[in-house]
Amino acid sequence: MNKNKLAVFLLPLLINSAYAAAPDAPSLAAESATGTQRFADRCTDFTTNSWAFKAPRNFLKWLDVFTDPAIYLEFADRGMDPQSYVRSLSSMLDPGTPRNYLEWSNPEIYNQWAQSAFEPEFYTAVNSILFDPGRMMRWVMLPIDERAWSVLGKAINPTTWVKWMNAPFDPKTQELLAKAANPETTRLWLEALGDPNNTPWFTAPDTRNGNQPTGLQSMGTKPVREKIRL
Repeated sequence: MNKNKLAVFLLPLLINSAYAAAPDAPSLAAESATGTQRFADRCTDFTTNSWAFKAPRNFLKWLDVFTDPAIYLEFADRGMDPQSYVRSLSSMLDPGTPRNYLEWSNPEIYNQWAQSAFEPEFYTAVNSILFDPGRMMRWVMLPIDERAWSVLGKAINPTTWVKWMNAPFDPKTQELLAKAANPETTRLWLEALGDPNNTPWFTAPDTRNGNQPTGLQSMGTKPVREKIRL
């Protein structure tokens, strides 16, 4: 009888261990890291970095990411690479940057925010993000997170210092300086500023990101009404 009880107790543990050791078991940590990197890319690209505030639904996804310590660890890690700044500045010189900010002329953006201001479901979704116990625990555990120590180790690594000393001579840095001095860059910027298609006063802006799947439906609430594709 005792042996049977022991077998019943150990069986779930053995099954769980076998599943965790399976080679095709999904890695949730890897998927989360990929999502964090994707958002960091978008937010450091001046052609797309205002997307989160152009619609309440997009804002919810932004809030979900930026209230988690993972995104700040990602930025801290990137901040020690001089080429991360080069990539960001290069996107600023792209004609897509004025197009990105001219989309704020669309009154529908402000209409969507005005509608959300009177929808309790929007505030429920915000609170569900801010007061998530799992999120709070990740902040509490941050001092012993191996990713935080990895960033600290990179900061005191002499290789990082060498990268910064050699940054002015890096070919990508030279490409950025050449792009900034190129009259063609200025011409494309001025054309983008003067293009009436980039100033959607009464029409929805045409963006390249597609519709963001960041609605309230994923949080168990009714969707915020949205006509803009962002």
